[in-house]
Order: sequence, then structure tokens, then C-alpha cells
Amino acid sequence: MRKSTWIGCIAVATTGVAWAGAQLESTLSSCSTINCSGMTIRGVHQAREPFVTQIYALRGECMRLEISEQSADTALLVLSPSVLFGQGSDDRDGADDRPLLLLDALPWTGWYTVVVSNERTGNATVRFELEYGRYPGGNANCQAAAAAAGGMPGFQRLYGNPIKAIAPQR
Repeated sequence: MRKSTWIGCIAVATTGVAWAGAQLESTLSSCSTINCSGMTIRGVHQAREPFVTQIYALRGECMRLEISEQSADTALLVLSPSVLFGQGSDDRDGADDRPLLLLDALPWTGWYTVVVSNERTGNATVRFELEYGRYPGGNANCQAAAAAAGGMPGFQRLYGNPIKAIAPQR
């Protein structure tokens, strides 16, 4: 084959949609034991490079995200599919510095961007395990006190005009 044919084949094979990190989808489960039927994601925050992935959930579901193991203090951020809204967690309480987010009755269907990073700045590598589960709205996996979830239990507007209405997806 000629060189131009190979270049054309490579160009066609490599074109596609770009994503930020891997896309992961856990199955919906109605079990009520904490972190049951979820997915464990083992990750590494490289020095000054956060771990980024996308996870899927449907509108109205409960999504539980929990750092169950960590080699250093981590922070967790979730961005909604609309990107204007997000929620973060640093510590559960004074004695437990593992992030936990309990997001019940999600307002959007789609891919949520999850970022895990070292809570402190610096040139450190952090290993962690992220527990990701999808449950029906109102499930016990999302019924902890708001204080245990690191603050308000819903999404907050990160930027943009707060007067402008954003309709949830149907």
C-alpha cells in the first residue's frame, strides 16, 4: 500500500468524540446496605495532575460517591452534565478526612465529571479507592445527614447568570 493510503486509514480510525477520562457506568441497584452493588474505582492522583473520570446516572436517582481508602487527604468534586452546577467534598467531619457525596434525586440524566485530587498543593502522589453507586431516589445509600456529606446535599451553581433558568433534562 502507498503511504498516503495508510495515513488516510489512521486518520479515519483515530477521529471521534473526545472525553475527559474514562466513562464508567454502574448498574442501578435497590439494595440498602451501604455501598452495595456499586463499583470500586482504584485511582491515582499524580503530582499536580488530578484524577478525572465520567460516570453515568439518570435523573431522579441517588448517586453515592465515597473515597473509602486514601494514602493522603483527598478532595472530591462532581460536575453535572450541564457543567454550570457542581458539588464538592473535602472531609466528612473532624475525625474522618475521606470525602463523601450523597446526591439524591439527581436533576439531570447524563455523564457527571468526577475529579479527585490531593487536598493539599504540592508534588505528592495519592492512591485512593472511589466507591460509586447508583440507587433509586430515597435509598438508604443517600440518607445520611447533610453534615456527613460535606455540606449541602445538592448541586450548587458554580458560575453563570443565576437569574437565567436552567431546566432539568427530561
